[in-house]
Amino acid sequence: MSITAAPRAPLSRRHLLIAGALGISSLAALGTAAPARAADEVWTEEFMTRAETREGFDVDAMDDWQIDNAKFIIAVCAGHGFGIEATKITLITAIVESWLYNYEPAVDHDSGGLFQQRPSMGWGTYDEVRHKKKAIDAFLGLGAHASPPGLLQLAPDYREWEPGAAAQAVQISAHPGRYSEQLPAAQILWDRYAHDVSPYTD
Repeated sequence: MSITAAPRAPLSRRHLLIAGALGISSLAALGTAAPARAADEVWTEEFMTRAETREGFDVDAMDDWQIDNAKFIIAVCAGHGFGIEATKITLITAIVESWLYNYEPAVDHDSGGLFQQRPSMGWGTYDEVRHKKKAIDAFLGLGAHASPPGLLQLAPDYREWEPGAAAQAVQISAHPGRYSEQLPAAQILWDRYAHDVSPYTD
């Protein structure tokens, strides 16, 4: 029995996020191919119908890329001498902006990287906004390559701020309420990894 291929559906934001983690060359394949699954896995109705949005970020379903990126954010913040407050602000921002993927495609204008920073807005070159260390430094206000103010410039007393408000001060998002929604996830990530990650100072 022959099977006629269905028309390719437009790539969703989730596809773009995953494609960025895998590489830009994966974009075309993602339009038609599903991720590899275990042979005995059940494709449930919940799987087929669940809403997969930023608000649905599941800290217990993170893949290795997301875990490594979360650990690296914690390590870089520690290397700068930041504690839990600034680290959680940085984590909730990366969760909302990219689901903790350092993804490649420009989904929102020319944005890219962990924080969806835009070269046209002064956050660095195309490569710099996708360089994890430089992107984190820029968000914190410690990146010499970036001209917009970061956390330290906009909220030097960030410990006194509601974390979502501090993230919004830097990001100027059209959806400011999303950051605070990820505080429980950031707390879990801190509790899991902060004591096992060495400060990164390079």
